[in-house]
Amino acid sequence: MQRWVKEPLLHFLALGALVFFVYGIVAKEEVDENEIFVSRGQQENLVNTFSRTWQRLPTPQEYQGLLRDYIREEIAYRQTRDMGLDENDIVIRRRLRQKLEMLAEDVAGLVPPTDEELQAYLEANPEAFALEPRLSLHQLYFSIDHRGERAREDAGQQLAVLGSAGADLDWETLGDPLSLPATLEDTTPSGLGRLFGDVFVEELDAVEPGEWQGPVKSGYGWHLVYVFDEVPGRQPELAEVREEVEREVLVRRRKESIDRLYDELAVNYTIEIEPLGPSREAGAGQQVAGQYFAR
Repeated sequence: MQRWVKEPLLHFLALGALVFFVYGIVAKEEVDENEIFVSRGQQENLVNTFSRTWQRLPTPQEYQGLLRDYIREEIAYRQTRDMGLDENDIVIRRRLRQKLEMLAEDVAGLVPPTDEELQAYLEANPEAFALEPRLSLHQLYFSIDHRGERAREDAGQQLAVLGSAGADLDWETLGDPLSLPATLEDTTPSGLGRLFGDVFVEELDAVEPGEWQGPVKSGYGWHLVYVFDEVPGRQPELAEVREEVEREVLVRRRKESIDRLYDELAVNYTIEIEPLGPSREAGAGQQVAGQYFAR
């Protein structure tokens, strides 16, 4: 049974049924063009939309305003349609396309991904879910603004002092003030990059844990760095990143569902693209069409 539920053809048939169902409802509602009927469900939808936006129920006056706006919107829609104002309107065309694609996306999300599907996606895209290394380190800062060209040299001289000093040395009293923490625990390279810049992270790759090293350049100046703990990066188990993987699988499903929808509908049309011009541009239209439908 579950195999049938996951069949793409079944999804498309369900989408088609949904489209015809919606069309049937709309057609019934529009039998009498001179009647505007505001159903109980439509009124509840107006109230629910208002409540989600304002976190409270509308007052009686606000409720009357909601009804008035809904009726005006319906009148405007029918009048502009009868006047032909919707023809060749790019905004309306895009809005209708969005509605069609939303139907396809809803069908794609009807069945939750199985563990097997999620595991296969995780294994096929390891780089997207890899867990970064975790670092804990001390950093001692030497300001270019304060020391000028001597900043790097001063950092190198201080490195020699730190290397020969005992464990009792109060290293935090050395160097220059910086608004960032002198000690960072259990952080990632991307987190360090946001604080110190990408150059700092790149140079940190050459730093060995367990001793003061440097100087290491950042967007602020120069640093001496002591890495006192390091956890290597790794590929996670599905349970650790299930939510992220499921989100990506559903995104892929929705895209594939929209692609299938247009592929199935396109066979009902003869598509011709007029060439842009003579010579090298003559086949441009056919090339674009071929690229789109070949996917």
